[in-house]
Amino acid sequence: MADLDDGSTEADPFPQTPLPKEELDALLDARLAEVPGWHAPDDPVRLGFAMTAPHDLALKTFGRFAARNPNNVGVHTRFGDGVRGTRRLEREAVLALAGLLHADAADGYVTSGANEGTLAGLRVGRNTLRAAGASRVVVLASTLTHHSVAKAADILDVELRLCPAGPSWRLEAAAVEAALDDLAAQGSPDDRTGVIVVSTAGYYNTGLVDPVDEIADILGRRAADGGDLRLFHHVDAAHGGMILPFTAPEVAFDFRSPHVHSIVLDPHKSGLMPYSCGVFLCRKGLMGHGAVPAPMSGFLDETITGSRSGAMAAALWSLVFGVAADGYRQVFRHCLAVRDRLADAIRAADPDAVVLPSPGNTVVVAGFSHEGGRLPAELTEHYRLVGNILPWTAPDGTDKGRLFHHFYAMPHLTRTHIDAFGTALAAALRAPSPSRSRRTGDTAPPGPPDELREVRRSSVCLRHLVVHPPRRRDPDGYPDAYSFHTFQDRAGLGEELTARPWDGHGAHRDLYVYAPDLDAPFANELFGVTDPQRYALEVLDRNQQKLSLVGAAHFSVFGPEPRNAGRPVVLANFHADGTLRSVEYKYGDRRYNDEVQVFHDTIVVKIGKDARSVHRDGDDYSFSLDTSLELRVRVTDDDTAPRVDRVARHTDPALPRRRHLLRGQYRRFPNRFFDTIVEMTVGRRHTSPGASHVPALPGGDVLARSAELDLVRVVPAVTEGDLRVTLTAVDTPGEAVFSVPLGLGTRLPALLKGIPVGAPESLTPAEVVTWAAGLYPPVRALREAARAEGGHRHLSAPDGPPGQAQPS
Repeated sequence: MADLDDGSTEADPFPQTPLPKEELDALLDARLAEVPGWHAPDDPVRLGFAMTAPHDLALKTFGRFAARNPNNVGVHTRFGDGVRGTRRLEREAVLALAGLLHADAADGYVTSGANEGTLAGLRVGRNTLRAAGASRVVVLASTLTHHSVAKAADILDVELRLCPAGPSWRLEAAAVEAALDDLAAQGSPDDRTGVIVVSTAGYYNTGLVDPVDEIADILGRRAADGGDLRLFHHVDAAHGGMILPFTAPEVAFDFRSPHVHSIVLDPHKSGLMPYSCGVFLCRKGLMGHGAVPAPMSGFLDETITGSRSGAMAAALWSLVFGVAADGYRQVFRHCLAVRDRLADAIRAADPDAVVLPSPGNTVVVAGFSHEGGRLPAELTEHYRLVGNILPWTAPDGTDKGRLFHHFYAMPHLTRTHIDAFGTALAAALRAPSPSRSRRTGDTAPPGPPDELREVRRSSVCLRHLVVHPPRRRDPDGYPDAYSFHTFQDRAGLGEELTARPWDGHGAHRDLYVYAPDLDAPFANELFGVTDPQRYALEVLDRNQQKLSLVGAAHFSVFGPEPRNAGRPVVLANFHADGTLRSVEYKYGDRRYNDEVQVFHDTIVVKIGKDARSVHRDGDDYSFSLDTSLELRVRVTDDDTAPRVDRVARHTDPALPRRRHLLRGQYRRFPNRFFDTIVEMTVGRRHTSPGASHVPALPGGDVLARSAELDLVRVVPAVTEGDLRVTLTAVDTPGEAVFSVPLGLGTRLPALLKGIPVGAPESLTPAEVVTWAAGLYPPVRALREAARAEGGHRHLSAPDGPPGQAQPS
């Protein structure tokens, strides 16, 4: 898989022949070993997620029916439907759950989970309100409502209005009343507004329950009083719907309120079902508002997914009737005992913590008393803990956000699990944090001098600012002792970048050397030497050399100022043995470039390369490389005519898309994305005198988002021994041309000499300083030769021996 090699994600070829059984079994066993179990000592204890071990009865029933592959497409809860097989089992299970939630009559079906159920509820609600004459539909919910509500509103293209969550962490009836008054004031008799109010019975991050009956009373009164609002009430009971009827039956969150119209619940949480299993329920007469004819199959489809697993419905039936109310009461009595033991363990470890067990639910919310409420990464990873900033009234009466972690007392947890967590929590809270353990003294070490600001500004890498924490720096230790995305602020670790003027002479004047520790300059991350207005050379340590995708040492010429888009930053990258890896020409700003990379036998043109670092949470960083077009040209040592070997179109550059991932999506370093990849081959000695050889590109024109010209048409060609790439702006006038001699890669190694750096601890700063000073003239000459003139960027190597280039 490509993404496991270099961070990019491309489709894999479909296998043509089956794997031998032994190999197939071995691979499956290896992947199974990577999936955590429930009871082994090394298994993570998922205290922060509402998931548990499924019941054996459900697993056996699912397997028993799965071989016949029944399809429960459609809804089976109406008279005359669901009379045989797994459809009858689904009908009986769904209607029994409706009875649990005090429905006199209901329709519904088994879903993939509450996400689908909420989409189904809001879809039925939207269509019902439109049938009632509403031209505008608004979804009204709390800011703490599960994200599936926002997702459903987006899919259904309806407006979402969120009521701020106050210190009660609930959607209060008064807030709903005020929001409805505001919406009524905006409407008119000719422009009715429909409102879908979403209440929650068991918030995922607090376990609390909205006053559903009070909200329903408001909706009922307003409906009886008339007016221009049309109202629908949906209840998200994903986490509370299977628990509260057995632990707090007096809580009227369900169909006891006549103005509750639909409910979702998730048996695959505390209900002991395997993933994925939810249930959607609504009052009679509403399901038809989601009906779509299926003439090719001969029925009406009122579900979101269409085809559904009958085996899953059978498994749900087996628990509804095989565990029943007596069994679930016993399960949840155990969960509440675990919840209380968990709360006691947290209080014992942190007596000043705010600990709030949710009434009637299996959730504990804890705000810890130190370090802003944060917990060490090792603890949150092993116990799968998630923190959220929630509104909070401090003891001094001020209202502000506070970090709270939520914990789930699920059926599989034991006293041993909780006691072990209490011990680990107490030890973690006693341990000093890295930010309190400076190397010496009470004051922070001095930061880099002002002269090194250019080094930071000229680099697209965060090596100068963030590093892997101690004991997590060797990629060979992945995944146990290394993380591809977790870095920490260097200052917080007591590892400030230190620098001092180089005390050399002659050509080595005005230089600085820098490293995290200049007493051991090659032992931690990097050692660098710089003329702050012109260039920098960095040699990576052993661990960084293992990780680096672009070599073991990097020399960059970025000055003198002023910079502009037509004057590239030029980098020379070297392998650990000192041989030249590549030269890069970056046209653009510090982060967003049109770029050319020249290797011995490859030329790579990158259009719209956007390199970005992302600060995720706390001291957690990740990196992203997003390129609109990557043209990879393999140069052979013959006269082969240019040909296109492959065009991979991952997306349409003409359509706007979000560059880079959302913050919460970063998992590995690096994350690489390409709109389009074009791979070509051409012979170094190929010539096409008097005309350009333009190879045909499968699929027609290639578009890209250029850093300089925005949307462009890209035409690669070979002209008189040069690779010529022309960018022509689509929406505005403008053109840019990159011209690269096919033989440039063979000339550069003689021009740019390196030194071996594979054993960096054996180097001396003086060797690196001398190397950097010798590299500057030829790399500067490459830069000046590549300066853009009239939109034309012609890359070339200077004539004459190295070191005799003209000064800038």
